Amino acid sequence: MFIKFMTGIGIGVSAIVLIALLSVISGTILYWIWPVAIPAVFPGLIESGALAEELSWWVAVCLTWIFGILIKGSNINNNN
Repeated sequence: MFIKFMTGIGIGVSAIVLIALLSVISGTILYWIWPVAIPAVFPGLIESGALAEELSWWVAVCLTWIFGILIKGSNINNNN
């Protein structure tokens, strides 16, 4: 019983670490492409101040973490 409990805890902690690592990687990619892609795609939003022209690395990581939680990817298999 204790071993199953500890296995469950280990799986949960591993999942949290994996999600955090993926958020750091995704946030770093967002940080790198933000100054290139966003002003070119949304120049009006940058000029009006609705979107920031520059983004710090930590904010980029937090954004990917938040959107990863809010917009969960789902894999739906419709094969019969």
